[in-house]
Amino acid sequence: MNREDKNLARVFKDARMHKTIAEIIIAHLSNPVDVRKAALNDLDLSNCKKILDLGCGFGFFTQALKGKIHPRATIKGVDRHSEYEKPYIDSCSEAKIKGIFDDAGVKSLTKIESNTYDLILCSYALYSFPEYIPHISRILKETGIFVTITHAKPHMKEFTDYVRKILHKHDIKLIGKLPYEELIDNFSNENGFDLLSPWFQNIKTEKSINSLVFKKKDYHDFSRYFCFKRSFFIPEKYPDADDMCDILLDAIKQDLMKNQTLRITKDDMIFISSNPSKQGTTNV
Repeated sequence: MNREDKNLARVFKDARMHKTIAEIIIAHLSNPVDVRKAALNDLDLSNCKKILDLGCGFGFFTQALKGKIHPRATIKGVDRHSEYEKPYIDSCSEAKIKGIFDDAGVKSLTKIESNTYDLILCSYALYSFPEYIPHISRILKETGIFVTITHAKPHMKEFTDYVRKILHKHDIKLIGKLPYEELIDNFSNENGFDLLSPWFQNIKTEKSINSLVFKKKDYHDFSRYFCFKRSFFIPEKYPDADDMCDILLDAIKQDLMKNQTLRITKDDMIFISSNPSKQGTTNV
């Protein structure tokens, strides 16, 4: 994980605010079907006893396992922020799975023995540590399954174009890609298969179509969402980042009042990988 990625990851340290933003996102999705549940729908997980949830956060992916795994299954949630321990363990209880939490982050994978896990989950996190894919393959059992969900590109294109247009209108030069674009470039629908294929012999994909929809009355929700994730859209290295944020929010508010609706593409890609390959070397 490079310095910029680490800066973005710090946004999620405030677990309480992150939960609020997650609820806002769920409330404004055009497709209410939980993509995590959709990812597990056609999988027979009844024999999965040892499970790992990478970048587990609140445990939404763990909750999706309820009633689908072995009754004596155990799960470990891994996240770099210790603030998620209680909500994650609560999610385990809700899913009726015996769980533990590890705040060592993905670096803990290097210490796990090979052929350990029946099932490994990872939603909206692998783009922060794609270099650990070899270790994910190594610690997965030969009969195991790795399920990961990531964003499909172009992600939030309407909003990206909007940000660039407003900044240009105010003579603010933004060089290169937005921070979240660079992050998603690490692992997306476009390169995910190529990154996984050296380490898994069988990979299935499924695209989930969705969007965020904010109406005129929802401006307060949108502003909270944007302010929480502002560093994903406005590089913090810019000395006038605060001014950029104010300009964008003001322009979006005016347009939302005029156009009534703001729709933002938020498609995802599901990768289901099995038959791990032990060839190659792990460099992290």
